Amino acid sequence: MILPTPILGSMRFGSWGANLAPAGVAMLLEAALDAGIDTVDLADIYGDHATNPLVGEALALRPDLRRRLRLLAKVGIVKADSPGNARGVEYYDLSVRHLRAALDDSLRDLRTDHVDMLMLHRFDPLLEPAAIADWVREEQTAGRIGAFGVSNFGPHALGLFDGRLAIAAHQVELSLANSAAVTDGTLEASRARGAEVQAWSPLGGGGLLQPPLPLRDALHAIGGDLGLDTPSLLLRWVATIPDTRVVIGSTNADRIRAAANACAAPLPTDAWYALWQAARGFPVP
Repeated sequence: MILPTPILGSMRFGSWGANLAPAGVAMLLEAALDAGIDTVDLADIYGDHATNPLVGEALALRPDLRRRLRLLAKVGIVKADSPGNARGVEYYDLSVRHLRAALDDSLRDLRTDHVDMLMLHRFDPLLEPAAIADWVREEQTAGRIGAFGVSNFGPHALGLFDGRLAIAAHQVELSLANSAAVTDGTLEASRARGAEVQAWSPLGGGGLLQPPLPLRDALHAIGGDLGLDTPSLLLRWVATIPDTRVVIGSTNADRIRAAANACAAPLPTDAWYALWQAARGFPVP
């Protein structure tokens, strides 16, 4: 069985990571496309609001790349130092007023007339789903938004859009270090609505590259049997979950290619459970 290709995350492109120049971003996007990865995950706050403009400059250098890429744009977080934040506190704002302005800014910064998916970055207890649904449909009709998605929502929060707006994708934190989405109903709620699960931090923020016992022993044993190194095995564990795509955060072309290869086929069921139980420290009921 062939699994969906990963998504390339942009969070570390700029000042929050590699400090790439626009030409370097363009080269990285080309490398991702060569590896079969055509989707880029973006957010207006990444790099302290500088990563979207950085990607926009890269796309201006290489206009052919935009035609080959799908851009996922997350909005809705207001950082303490975000422009216009008078109180200096971080908060979420999913009001239509803010979302419209954030979309305007994202399109301007990315130098494009549309994004292939707009995602609400975090759940806002003050959100009004009917108003958001009306606005999204308006933007879809105008051609500025393709699909609609959410990020970091709980399983019950997804239900707020039932009957109002289809959720095409749901980004969640998911790895062997944090598999709560597997057990708290988030995966089932997303898949039941036809939403693709997009798993961010699949390597546990890098902490799983030096895992504690007994997970370390299980990774070495199963990796040896399957011919996979630890990063590839960790990514494949996440990619094996049905309807799930891995969001990779590397800015190294070789690692991007390795990640694409790692996510190309599923783990055997017994290996998947053996790793999960080793990570949790107890067997399934």
